[in-house]
Amino acid sequence: MSGEALIRELRKLQVWVIHPEDAACNELIRHLKRIGCQVNTQWPVPESWPVRADVVFCLFSGHLPSDVSALKRDREGTLIGIVEYESPTIVRELLDADAQAVIAKPIHPFGILSTLSVASSRYRFERRQSSKIVKLEETLRSRRVVNNAVRRLAAERSISEEQAYQLIRRWSLEQRVSMTQVADRFIAMNEGRDDCA
Repeated sequence: MSGEALIRELRKLQVWVIHPEDAACNELIRHLKRIGCQVNTQWPVPESWPVRADVVFCLFSGHLPSDVSALKRDREGTLIGIVEYESPTIVRELLDADAQAVIAKPIHPFGILSTLSVASSRYRFERRQSSKIVKLEETLRSRRVVNNAVRRLAAERSISEEQAYQLIRRWSLEQRVSMTQVADRFIAMNEGRDDCA
């Protein structure tokens, strides 16, 4: 992505800063606005991800009044943690909330653009990978169901597994449904007969 395209992309972002109002918060907001982001603020930490938020910068202090991991609920964007110091409790909070990046206080303009760009890119990559994993898991489940139905049908009709597969395929085309749906129905009917026996 070119520098101009990156800046155009960043200017479209709805950014939320979840931090008490203070000098650090104001500095972060000023810099995000200089980048061109549309910035909203909130405190305390909400019960779930802010509506239409592409990026959330949130203070992690180890003793927040509400659970920061609640930001995972309905999450639809990049989470960047803000920390004043490191401790095992804060690191645990960051991991529990699945933050893509961290910035340290006191907040300086240097590094905000890089952090925002890299974290947003990482979040989009993770979403694509998650989507691929879901599709692969569904494909594997479908194959297991079809293979199970093929074996049962072959045994029931004393035909080869290839013939059983072609039969399920034909039923799928005739009914205009997926082979998995045909296989699911066949297995359910078979199990129903087994229960009655």
